[in-house]
Amino acid sequence: MNGPKKNKSFFIFGLGVSGLSAALFLKKQSQSIFCWDDDLKKRIKATQRKLNIDNYNTVNFKKVDYIITSPIINHRNNNISPIIEKAKKSKVKIISDLELIEIFNLKNLKIGVTGTNGKSTTTKFIQSSLFLKKKKVIACGNIGLPIGDVIKKSCSNDIFVIEASSFQLDKILSLKFDISILLNISKDHLDWHGNFRNYINSKLNIFKNQNKSCFSIICIDDSNCRKIAQTFRKHFSSKLIKISTKQKIRDGVYLEYQKEGVIIVNQLSNEKIFFDYNKLMFTKVKHNFENFLATYVVNFLLKKNEKQFKHSLKKIIGLEHRLEFVGKFKNIFFYNDSKATNIESSRNAINSFKNIYWILGGRKKLGGLKGIDKSLENVEHAFSFGESGNEFNEFLKKKGIKCIYSNKLESVFLSAVKKALKEKKQINIIFSPACSSFDQYENFEQRGNKFKTLVSEITKNAG
Repeated sequence: MNGPKKNKSFFIFGLGVSGLSAALFLKKQSQSIFCWDDDLKKRIKATQRKLNIDNYNTVNFKKVDYIITSPIINHRNNNISPIIEKAKKSKVKIISDLELIEIFNLKNLKIGVTGTNGKSTTTKFIQSSLFLKKKKVIACGNIGLPIGDVIKKSCSNDIFVIEASSFQLDKILSLKFDISILLNISKDHLDWHGNFRNYINSKLNIFKNQNKSCFSIICIDDSNCRKIAQTFRKHFSSKLIKISTKQKIRDGVYLEYQKEGVIIVNQLSNEKIFFDYNKLMFTKVKHNFENFLATYVVNFLLKKNEKQFKHSLKKIIGLEHRLEFVGKFKNIFFYNDSKATNIESSRNAINSFKNIYWILGGRKKLGGLKGIDKSLENVEHAFSFGESGNEFNEFLKKKGIKCIYSNKLESVFLSAVKKALKEKKQINIIFSPACSSFDQYENFEQRGNKFKTLVSEITKNAG
């Protein structure tokens, strides 16, 4: 690993997992660093790790080269932190920890994955499928190891699979991905970005530093990505590969669905590869096939043949809290989709099943359930809870959906089970909130684990 051409000065703003990792790495590199977090507990923790905590009022930002912020810290809106204001006035470069890969000249193969939904699953699929004996495949960025740890623990021939959020991509300066993947784009995080155009532009930063030797993979199944692909060559230099799970593409890679499995049609190599459904270990829903198809194309670009890719299938499994099958009780199948924090993700879930009892609610995103109308065909009953629960209850009733509301997840869960047991057919109880978790839970993981506990308490009685 080569360091920066000269010693640089860094201000780390936000000492969560990624910020703390970056600070400890930079300290070991003898870089000049200042650290701050608005949370006293995090400042104390950093002090215990022998990091210098500097009040930003004492820092001369004209002598700071980079400010590394936690991804969620906003640097564009009017209501920004005084630290960001000072940094901007002094023309400090504002970055996320991802940029350290470029600043420290790492030559590792870098695969970037972004999209409104499916980033984590695709990142994990790729990491699992590329398992190699002589080199590590490291999932990092918004998932897995924080970047400071990655740089410390990696060798030059290791492969980085980087899940990149819109918050991180908005702060990209020079980082170049050898392979970039854009899965989908729908409205999300508009309170952070200000408007949808800004959100799209942040996603497009995954392509901006690529050159002619790089590859870009775009799934054209949604209209926003389709438009980006149509004008891609006007704006970017990399080689574009279009993929689709819905339509045939003359110059790309697409899926065909059969009764016993799926066929990947690779028009780039004139190949057709059949995959038996029984050999695919992930939940077989449309958006997972999008993740699977992107994973295949990465393997194809890295010269893995059909036999090698098929051998890796047993390692490709779905992630926790992403439409995860968590149990069966009598006629009821339970799915935990707590990661569905926006309406587009929940739409994917309810489009994937029939005979649905839908549990939803939490702190709503901008727009609430607007646009869900056409996806309600398979929803037989809805059960809403939390901060948005009453509003969602009224909304769905107006759309002709029977709905029950209670403030707590436990209550609507028991109502759903009690009602489903009276049915004389299979019922799929889908916990797909379409909201953030922050009204009642610390994060979507805690919320999903609560649902899984509720399922466990029911299913343990099945025997």
